[in-house]
Amino acid sequence: MKGLGKTMWSAIRAFARPKQEATRRIGVVMALAFVALAGQAEAQVLKRVQMSVGGGMHAANRSYAYYASSKANHDGYNMLVYALHDDGQTAEEFAQSSGWIKLAEDNGFVVIFPEAQNKTWSPYRDEEDAYLKEVYDSTLTHLVVDAAPGDGRPAGPPRGAGEGGPPARGAGGEGGPPRRAAGGEGGPPARGAGGEGGAMPGAAGRPGGIRIGSWQPWQYFTGAGSGGRVAQEFAMNHPGLVTSVATLNGVVYPASYAHGEETSQGEFQNQLGGKTNVPLYRPLKKDVPVPAWLFTAGAPAAPQAKLADYWKHSDGVAPAPHNQAIGGFQTAVYTSPRNAVQQVRVTAAPAGTRYDPAMTSAIWQFFSHIARFSSSPDGQLGPMMTLPEVKQAFEERHAKVGDRDFLYWVKTPSSYAKGKSMPLVIALHGGGYPAWMYLSQIKMHEVGEKEGFVTVYLNAPNNRWQFNAPETDGTRAIAQVIEEMAANYGIDRGRVYLQGFSIGSGMTFVEGITHPQLFAAVSPNSGLGDFEPAVMRRVAEMKAKGLRLPMLAVYGAQDRQSSTDGLIPAQGVLRNAIDTMKAYDGVTTPDRPELFQSPNATPYEILAPGGRLTQTGPDVGYPKGRFLRYDYVSADAKQPIFSWVWAIDMPHGQAPGQAQLEWDFFKSWRRNPDGSLTYTAH
Repeated sequence: MKGLGKTMWSAIRAFARPKQEATRRIGVVMALAFVALAGQAEAQVLKRVQMSVGGGMHAANRSYAYYASSKANHDGYNMLVYALHDDGQTAEEFAQSSGWIKLAEDNGFVVIFPEAQNKTWSPYRDEEDAYLKEVYDSTLTHLVVDAAPGDGRPAGPPRGAGEGGPPARGAGGEGGPPRRAAGGEGGPPARGAGGEGGAMPGAAGRPGGIRIGSWQPWQYFTGAGSGGRVAQEFAMNHPGLVTSVATLNGVVYPASYAHGEETSQGEFQNQLGGKTNVPLYRPLKKDVPVPAWLFTAGAPAAPQAKLADYWKHSDGVAPAPHNQAIGGFQTAVYTSPRNAVQQVRVTAAPAGTRYDPAMTSAIWQFFSHIARFSSSPDGQLGPMMTLPEVKQAFEERHAKVGDRDFLYWVKTPSSYAKGKSMPLVIALHGGGYPAWMYLSQIKMHEVGEKEGFVTVYLNAPNNRWQFNAPETDGTRAIAQVIEEMAANYGIDRGRVYLQGFSIGSGMTFVEGITHPQLFAAVSPNSGLGDFEPAVMRRVAEMKAKGLRLPMLAVYGAQDRQSSTDGLIPAQGVLRNAIDTMKAYDGVTTPDRPELFQSPNATPYEILAPGGRLTQTGPDVGYPKGRFLRYDYVSADAKQPIFSWVWAIDMPHGQAPGQAQLEWDFFKSWRRNPDGSLTYTAH
């Protein structure tokens, strides 16, 4: 591989390896344990991972079990539920009695079963915290599914970058040989499976196994009795790692509340490694919201009421609940007026109620509609649509390119009527991040409902985009989608816009600069690199034709290519991307390198962009706005044709309000039939 194909993927694979300490601690020995499910003749399989927790004289051999659904996503992210048994049970016994295995199988997720030593969780506060954190970290590399006979999947690293070839170098230098970036770009983060935007590594050294992955947005904790206590204590101490928590009789020790007065770890802040700056927004742990469902068998006692009060504060809920039956459980639901997924649910079940499949089913419905998206140091909670809900709410269509199938989801606003010409926004997901999941994060269709445009979420086969050349199956699929949307929905061909995240950002950048005639404007987010020579040649052709491309590029201050202090480096991938678009769009405004006296490194140069600066996008913890927006004006037409947006404290993700920010840029631009552009200020 070369260019971005080499730098991006090597960086991603390096990130996906376990940390040295985790490598030292976590063994790779896996054993099979069988549990018989009630009502099923065929035994289900739990896999087991052995670990060493702690060091020196305090080291202890521990393990956990897990079940990965046969429907789990082999080419992308999966939701993970951590289910902790009560004292007196084994992981296998709890897996059988709780019903989590069947629910995971039916719904395509993964369930982790941490296990106490000698069937008894430590009776002391926080004694199990290190173990549970090791389990959490271990799932980064140790979750596999057995390869089905004849499915053609290799046991080693499957599927390279972009399916069918290396990816492009992304957004690179202009006017000369392509400039390669140190470290590459593309992506996150992921806990598992090779990182956002990367290939999904296989289970190296585990014949017949395919590694499956997850990511921080989808980590859910639950437990019964003492296991519920351990889960609750972990959520208090690591709120940024827990998407939501639900327990039966899970009462914490009074001393556990002291965690709430500690400053949060900012677990998302350094997901890509190498950043040393302190987040601008540093809430206390008790102020990081964690949606919670608290079941008690019988009326809640004072300690249980205190736990509910803790999470009510955390989630900022209204004082009065609404009462409803959820999954057969009469429940008081306290909801935040700012964010509907920030809920505290309190259920007083009849005395003697056990953690059984009915409770498990209700908890899963709670979990499956919440995500902690990677947009802030502790993530930000948002609603999540399930795949069946997406299928019901969106129209499913397919673009066929040779033997490859590009699925896409269409959403029209309520103002749409047949024959009414509307703008079109096409959104491209990240690597391993299927469109049905991505749409819940970017929520472009919600902006479309308000602003009056049609949204398409296009999905690449195997969740990978290929953009190492001007013409790929992906570029042909995008062109086909535009034609089909024009024929079937009557969209305005002069107002077609493209946006993408991570590897979808690289696709957006390369697609835009090599096929500018198709788009009125584009917005790549959180994924930049350097060009392949073939892309450079096409860029020269487009410039010779006088074609330009309005672009709003968004990048997080905590993403891979930012400096160690979360600033814009004066050299490398990001500078190259800015220079590329300035040259492409006829911008002559200079940028200024400045020497930065870093408290964390030797002095180095950072970039002071020359575009006009505005701060926008107010958000929780950022009253002045998350986005530092630098607008560049073309030298001849004097139009604000290129905008560089630096998102404060943002790791590899997208901040609330980003879709609206993009649309506000898009709506000023129209592509005329002759290829020229019309700008209308709004």
